[in-house]
Amino acid sequence: MNLFQLVLKQMRQRALSTWLTLLSIVLGVSLAVAIMILYREGSDLFVQKNFGYEVIVGPPKGSPLQLVLNTVYQIEAPTGNIPYKVYEDLLRNRGDVKLAVPYASGDTYKGLRIVGTAPKLFNFDDAGQPVDPERRFEYQVGKSYELAEGKVFAPNRFEAVIGSDVPQRAGLTLGQQFQATHGLTPTGDPDEHETKWTVVGRLKKTHTAADRVIFIPLLSFYAISEHGQALEDQARLKAGLPPAGRAAKPQAAAPAASQTASAPAPAAPPPAPAMPAMPSFSSSSLIPVPKLPTTDPHHGHDHAGEQAHDHDHPPVAAGAPAPAGVPAAPAHDDHHGHGHEHFTLNPDGTFELDVPKSDWVVSAILVKSRGTIGLMRIMHHYKVVDPNAVAVSPAEVMRQFFDTFLKTGTLLLLLISVLVIIVASVGVLVSIYNSVSARVREIAILRALGATRARILAIICLEAGLIGLAGGLLGVIFGHLLAAGGSLYMSRFLGQSLRWFSFDRFELLTLLGVTVIAVLAGLVPALKAYRVPVATNLVAG
Repeated sequence: MNLFQLVLKQMRQRALSTWLTLLSIVLGVSLAVAIMILYREGSDLFVQKNFGYEVIVGPPKGSPLQLVLNTVYQIEAPTGNIPYKVYEDLLRNRGDVKLAVPYASGDTYKGLRIVGTAPKLFNFDDAGQPVDPERRFEYQVGKSYELAEGKVFAPNRFEAVIGSDVPQRAGLTLGQQFQATHGLTPTGDPDEHETKWTVVGRLKKTHTAADRVIFIPLLSFYAISEHGQALEDQARLKAGLPPAGRAAKPQAAAPAASQTASAPAPAAPPPAPAMPAMPSFSSSSLIPVPKLPTTDPHHGHDHAGEQAHDHDHPPVAAGAPAPAGVPAAPAHDDHHGHGHEHFTLNPDGTFELDVPKSDWVVSAILVKSRGTIGLMRIMHHYKVVDPNAVAVSPAEVMRQFFDTFLKTGTLLLLLISVLVIIVASVGVLVSIYNSVSARVREIAILRALGATRARILAIICLEAGLIGLAGGLLGVIFGHLLAAGGSLYMSRFLGQSLRWFSFDRFELLTLLGVTVIAVLAGLVPALKAYRVPVATNLVAG
């Protein structure tokens, strides 16, 4: 019987003790490996050094972290809005800005965020043609959004492009229509907008938050009655005027005042809906307003329940008398009383927006600069010159976030796992020491049969090493399985998964370290076996 077979036989003779010791090592190593994977891949996930853009421009209120989490990872609430003029100013700054893409989030569909943006996010212009390769948008260095099927939405149609995970999560497929739900976290009965979008494209898998996002043109967002009304009310508030919905209430509540007037008072216009909380969306186009290009009459889709205005005459404001031959605009929407729509629907499916561009807002802008000097100028401009917005570096913000909130906690967990491994090694020592105490006669017989003290020492240390090696290997496997569970959670929560299957040299060092510690722990009982007196134990038996 060789040395290895002898060790295995001894381990089988005390299987319960061996398995319990092995289990303690597996738990310690799996915890350590899982923490190392989460730390390593989490650092790569949050502290990205390969963003395809250097700057995010957003509202001055709120924290930079909230702005980055909302824009990049689609978590947290939007920090507010910035004027559309900020975006236009960036487009004119060709010396420092290589590319600027308006971007925002606001409403949802079945829990998935709806993001308004421009076709150039997908590297197409407003006419649906691919952009110049020098002006391609990259969400990460060398990586751009690509279509798996369909096409990119037109900026003046109620169309949408969905992420790769949307069909599984929300059941949306190419050609289907959907209605947005107002707000990011709806409670109770969902407040659905009347406007319907048609899915015209689906993106390839990116393993980012974009996989669970629905992208729409922002012009279609402005066309929603609640959103258009909110923009109008915000513009009135900036001008020092009360919101349109509130101005009408005193007239309806004071009939006595109208009776004292010398002339009959005109009928009060119907009360406008209360100004909703304005979701943050970005603009999707630079096309002029109100007239938008109308191409490809087959590009559109049906809108059930929507009727186009008369295109031979300009629309008349709701509640106002219509001139002869001109149809009056409806005073309210016939669906749910959300108010009149802020667009004119054309027969070919395009629409013309009646919200002034001066009222437009966006919530964030992704900016690719022209080198380090351009980046410094952009950052300085919004830090010193322009108080309407702030500019943050997403890579720097996430590095600070990781160092502040995650690094310390992760190192603490890693320390705990190391302590667990040390305790498991002590278990190896105790287990084998007790085994040696119970096998002194067996050891004496081996010595009498010619086994040297060095061979006895090797048997005990090999047994301890095998327990450490087997526990380490199983711990590495279970550690990766734990990391896989964490990856599923991150994918569900952030839309971005971890590379849980990746193997790092530190895991190999951990495996070797555990084996060495186990061998060292076996030295104590091995030295005891080394000194077992042969004659005494043979006579005692």
